[in-house]
Amino acid sequence: MIYIFDYEVFAYDWLLVAKELGTQNYIIVHNDNEEVRAFMKETEPLLGGFNNKHYDQFIHKAVLLDASPREIKKLNDYIVAEGNNGWEHPLMRNNEVYFKQFDLMDDCQQGLSLKAIEAHLGMDIRESTVDFNIDRPLTKEELQEVIFYCKHDVDATEKLYYLRKNYLDNKVFLGRAKGMDDHKAMYMTNAKLTAAYLDAKRIYDYQDERDYKYPANLLRQYIPQDVFAFFDRLHNKAIPDYEVFKSKLNFNIGDCQCTIGYGGIHGAIPTYREKATENRSIRNRDVASYYPHLMTLDGYCSRNIPNPQVYADMLEQRIQAKRSGDKAKANALKLVANTTYGGMLSPYNDLYDPLMGRSVCVTGQLRLLELTNHLVSDCPTLKIVQLNTDGIMVSLDNCDLDTYNEICQEWQDRTGFELEEDCITEIIQKDVNNYVEIAIDGSTKIKGGQLVRGIAPAGAFNINNNATIVSKAILDYFAKGVPVNETINECNDILSFQLIAKASGKYSGAFHIVDNEKVSVQKCNRVYATANRKYGTLVKTHSEKGNDVKISGLPEHCLIDNNNELSIDCVDKDWYIRLAKRYINDFLGIKPPKKNTRKINSLAKKALKLLEVEEV
Repeated sequence: MIYIFDYEVFAYDWLLVAKELGTQNYIIVHNDNEEVRAFMKETEPLLGGFNNKHYDQFIHKAVLLDASPREIKKLNDYIVAEGNNGWEHPLMRNNEVYFKQFDLMDDCQQGLSLKAIEAHLGMDIRESTVDFNIDRPLTKEELQEVIFYCKHDVDATEKLYYLRKNYLDNKVFLGRAKGMDDHKAMYMTNAKLTAAYLDAKRIYDYQDERDYKYPANLLRQYIPQDVFAFFDRLHNKAIPDYEVFKSKLNFNIGDCQCTIGYGGIHGAIPTYREKATENRSIRNRDVASYYPHLMTLDGYCSRNIPNPQVYADMLEQRIQAKRSGDKAKANALKLVANTTYGGMLSPYNDLYDPLMGRSVCVTGQLRLLELTNHLVSDCPTLKIVQLNTDGIMVSLDNCDLDTYNEICQEWQDRTGFELEEDCITEIIQKDVNNYVEIAIDGSTKIKGGQLVRGIAPAGAFNINNNATIVSKAILDYFAKGVPVNETINECNDILSFQLIAKASGKYSGAFHIVDNEKVSVQKCNRVYATANRKYGTLVKTHSEKGNDVKISGLPEHCLIDNNNELSIDCVDKDWYIRLAKRYINDFLGIKPPKKNTRKINSLAKKALKLLEVEEV
């Protein structure tokens, strides 16, 4: 039975709220260790939380060990205020308390808080007014307030559970395949579970990270010597690791500005827009499962996997599962395929094999660079529009299509990789990380912070519902030709205009400027642009330096609405229209006009002289 749980701790009080998943059944315990022990014994729950691995599990263990409120508060401060690891506290050493748990914070974007998730989901994000540093027992009223807000956080965590249900199902599937209990699989991070699924055992710590060897079947004539010289620095042990692995090489292929390094190849023609015509095509080719297949085709599997065939078989099983419509298996194995590379570069993972990890990255770049330059060399009308870690986008006259296809086919035959092609009607790109791609069937592919909203489709879990109306306006403008004014003015869903303003742990507090005065507010706020000049922006105070810094991305005039009381009439839509137009100009390379400071200074001097005359 799954329960979502959360603890709150004060000097003389602690509170546990646990909610049975999918019900309105709450277990609420205040300062009663025996009641918590009875709950654990009678229900034998699987407890899920957010950040419980770092915090709540230790408070829960202390309660089960019959610690007093004062002892629990000391443990709380040891973890929260002093920044220590809970397991290092004397109360936790050699304790034999065990319970089943999983943490929904695993595999989330670093720095993502539960309060921020609540905000992006449009939930009420008001915080308790009860001071956590209060040095006396809570009153009945204060306790009821703490219970209310703790239940609210548990409800938010339950929502997150359902958002991440597929992610958890994938972990359970993989665990069962290895004879593992569900709760153990759910407790592990993606990387740890992937290592276990592949039977990786870290018997030996390899010290040959920089002993990279170029693959024999490269067509080296299509790779510039500067690139080989850049990667040859790996073998010069006089250059320290940190200097080698942080270095990058910049160069151009035609108008495409490219960068290689140790995070993959990236390149694009900046602020570029092109439409396909009757005589000219735009094509994008991505390498299918590029990094996973580099491990099998080029022999770059972690040497901690007993047999590399295990990994190759997993990739084949995933292909078969996709073809047969077995989504559960295909999705679970996709998790393994996409996580293995990162595990090879993580010193805390059983897959850790840095030479193989570096080899995947370097060879992947060289193979794409070889293909790119071969195409440029033999297709006179071809232009490289974009290069990324696993793909290439080109535009070319149709007279060069046969040569283009022949070169791509030769590359596939020689290397063993498969290129998947999309035919594109139009590309609008600001740079390699920000673009709108419109396919022939009218579907769109978008990338970049100004366009992508909602839950991140790849990588660590992240959610971004900031000003979703702006991203919609940009996309509708480029894909459908709809003016941004029309999109934004016709929208009356106020949450589409929300901006989440968050001050991180580096800041001691946040303030709203109202009538030129600083008003203390909570650290995470939902704000909207307003035309009311009484209300200013939000600032945050640095914990060490003590200076105030404007919270970035906010309007000069904001309203705070943490409990969703405002109506759309309070929102200054013109601010969002200006923002959308500015972003569109960024994509098109249109820069704002420079201010004539000389003229401004001259006018200012004239104004001062006029004032002097009036005073006389």
